[in-house]
Amino acid sequence: MNNIRLENKVAIITGSGKGIGKAIAIALAREGCNIAINGRKLNEINQTAKEAKELGVETFAVKTDVRNSKDVKGLVKKTIEKFGKIDILVNNAGIVVIKPLMETTEKEWDDVIDVNLKGAYLCSKEVLPYMIKQEDGVIVNISSGAGKYGFPNLTAYCSSKFGLVGLTESLAKEVAKQGIKVYVICPGKVSTDMQVQFVGTERYKYEKYLMIRPEKIANKVLELCLPNCRVPSGNSIEIYLP
Repeated sequence: MNNIRLENKVAIITGSGKGIGKAIAIALAREGCNIAINGRKLNEINQTAKEAKELGVETFAVKTDVRNSKDVKGLVKKTIEKFGKIDILVNNAGIVVIKPLMETTEKEWDDVIDVNLKGAYLCSKEVLPYMIKQEDGVIVNISSGAGKYGFPNLTAYCSSKFGLVGLTESLAKEVAKQGIKVYVICPGKVSTDMQVQFVGTERYKYEKYLMIRPEKIANKVLELCLPNCRVPSGNSIEIYLP
């Protein structure tokens, strides 16, 4: 590898079996970062791990439901056992329910909030003791343009993504003295499977070329994780142009 700016660094990336999470995993692996790949579908996370390994880094895939504190504890424990430290956490796992508020069931609401927001809380809580001990670390939360602006029929999703912005700003202030940086990225339309849920299959076929590529989000995450990053901790980075 010509550029290994994250050599010997260790990252946990949630929801890294496909889409934005997979793109982030590959981008960091290209820079020499060892990665804990996780998600709920083994075939997807195993494929991401395979591609990352081909870039010359150490990695492993573990099935994880970020809503479940036991799963999250297990993920962090396995990462520490394998690599001895955690330098980067990317809270990317997310789901969406597209319904008016009055038609959204309590279970649907809970699922969206639990995956998108509670998952980030649980992962951050488990990783922080290790980052605090080493007085260094980066946490990047993947929110959305829907974390800055409300949209109809996306009440649960917007609420969870707005919550990630608040989590980021508060946590950044809590851990600033320990040398830990916390960021949130708020992208517009990204060409992923989730976007198909937003716009429909037919529309997606024609519009995907106008959407943001997952690799663009991954490159921004990479920039924030580099040792010489000068972006102030707590910042929200909005990305809307392809």
